[in-house]
Amino acid sequence: MSEPNINHMTSIEQLRSAATGWDDLWLRSDATMPTLRAELIAQWMEHFAPRAEFHALTVQSGGRLVAALPLLRRRLGRVVDAAVLPANEWSVHGELLLDPQTDVAAAMDRLVEAMGEMRRQLLWLDEAALETARWQALLAALARADVPIGTEAQMQLGRIEIDHDWSAYRQRWSSKHRQGMARAARRLAATGDVRFNLLTNIAPADVETVLRRGFEVENLGWKGRAGSSVLATPGAWDFYLRQARQLARWGQLELAFLYCDGRPTAFAYGLGGKGVYHSIKVGYDPQYAQCSPGQLLRYYALERFFGDPSRRAVDYVVPSPAHQKWRPTMYTVSRLAIAAGPLFGRVALQALKTWRPWMLPTQRRACRILAEKSGLSRCR
Repeated sequence: MSEPNINHMTSIEQLRSAATGWDDLWLRSDATMPTLRAELIAQWMEHFAPRAEFHALTVQSGGRLVAALPLLRRRLGRVVDAAVLPANEWSVHGELLLDPQTDVAAAMDRLVEAMGEMRRQLLWLDEAALETARWQALLAALARADVPIGTEAQMQLGRIEIDHDWSAYRQRWSSKHRQGMARAARRLAATGDVRFNLLTNIAPADVETVLRRGFEVENLGWKGRAGSSVLATPGAWDFYLRQARQLARWGQLELAFLYCDGRPTAFAYGLGGKGVYHSIKVGYDPQYAQCSPGQLLRYYALERFFGDPSRRAVDYVVPSPAHQKWRPTMYTVSRLAIAAGPLFGRVALQALKTWRPWMLPTQRRACRILAEKSGLSRCR
């Protein structure tokens, strides 16, 4: 295999031109979120950070990409010049992509070298799954290069592995949860005819009608009352509609509905990638709250997935106490700060660690900063 070499992409146009190779790397990588594909990264940038400087670090070997990290420029505390991942509370599009079949150590060494060439004081990477093999490989390369880093656990998310033994999986629930689901199903059935529908092959021309039907359910709940639902937030509907149409073209849009007498009582916006269902947004009609329609929707979706040989896992990419009842395997996502620049980068990293309450933007604040710049007033 040839020696890996560095290539810097410095515009969305370059990313789109390299979309075939970028998406092929995504397919070979361990990352499963389809929002990490080139076109959806470009769409996020155009919507949330249209004036931000885009920069993707890539490593090539044997004529194809073997590692990639998409970034955009931002200032931390109005002082530190940093590169961050393209992600906010509406949608995550930033991740480390790595081909596990390449010379991983060589590829990561070159990626670390590329970080130094960016001339940014810091890389500020939120929601990095540092326990995974790809991020562990990057951490090892940073250690080899003696690059200072800082890490901070941000939140825990849940993942359910689909082993296709529905009965055994249900037995892992608490008896209280099993009884609660049975009781909720009886209550909902008593109000009318119950039907679960998982739409996985939606024609792009039909996306707007079906998607609006779902987000109208979300708008009925507390998010609608608080003005933070998709339909109540300026710009959010346009973003999701464009994203959903692209996902539908790829066959990766998965919309779940729970109906009672033909009326949608719960809705889930999900994405499929490499056999993994990514649960992004869930809403329900509060009129049916006593029937736990959101939980019933999860129940019927999981039952369907356990019966589908093509499914590998369900990933709850948004933290919620409601997920705990389903006995997911928990994993941590963390912030990784890398002093990849010259000496001042090391000084800036130490300053951010020391003055954390003032200097460190939270994920919500970071989202608000980008949202305000793009005219999108609220986050998820």
